[in-house]
Amino acid sequence: MNSLKFITAVWVLLPLLLGGCIGSPYRTAAPVKERYSIPNIAVKPAPAPATMDRRASIPVESGNEEVQIAAYAPPPRIRAEPISGSAVADLMQAAKRQQQAGDMTGASATMERALRIEPRNAYLWSDLAKVRMAQNRYSQAEGLAAKSNALAAADRDLKRDNWLLIAQARRTVGNISGAQSAQSKAYALR
Repeated sequence: MNSLKFITAVWVLLPLLLGGCIGSPYRTAAPVKERYSIPNIAVKPAPAPATMDRRASIPVESGNEEVQIAAYAPPPRIRAEPISGSAVADLMQAAKRQQQAGDMTGASATMERALRIEPRNAYLWSDLAKVRMAQNRYSQAEGLAAKSNALAAADRDLKRDNWLLIAQARRTVGNISGAQSAQSKAYALR
């Protein structure tokens, strides 16, 4: 009798249990709530190409015509726009205040926090390299300036400043040939 009750209970409960496993094959996805707002970043249009007014006339030997060839003009200066949100800007202002007060350890810690927020900002790496120079940590300053150069893209001014900082760091540790090499790379970016 007990086994009959058990078998009956299994036959009654089995469809109920399996019915929970066999659901609708098409389920709608759960709604996704955004945890953060998308920052409103203003995009500046690219500068208009510079007009070249200097021309060099070169006569062509095959005829009486003259061909106008544009003289070389260096590419326009492009400044990398620092992608700074308000948090990074606030941290950098705090770091500058700490530097002015002589708290280089605090300034470097604050800059490192800003770098955790924006790790691809070449200006932040360059500023941290300058703080490391002030802390007499020359090899770190050189490495940070090189990292800034890698992220600087076409910003020739920032790259030149970084190469000058690298030259200064190398000169300080006695690497004169390395300093001269870095100095020549800086002058090539003028």
